[in-house]
Amino acid sequence: MKILTVPSAKEEIRRLQNFIYLVESYEANSLERWIIKEYSYTSSIREVVIRGNQRGLTSNGVELDHEFVKNVIASYPKDELHRLVRETTG
Repeated sequence: MKILTVPSAKEEIRRLQNFIYLVESYEANSLERWIIKEYSYTSSIREVVIRGNQRGLTSNGVELDHEFVKNVIASYPKDELHRLVRETTG
């Protein structure tokens, strides 16, 4: 377990505030960006697939599936939020 100090706590708060800002200001203007944003909120590929299909989102006319969402997340990051999400995906 990491030893907690005031400086390390302040750094963690800054890191988390930055993440929240990135997610909340992220413009989901494509299917891929929508997936990244939704995954940032849920941390669940399954939940992203369910939400996307409930909204009627498709990729080339096909409903979203686990493999497609996983591949979007695992793809080379195109921006800072995608990089952070990809780094924390196991």
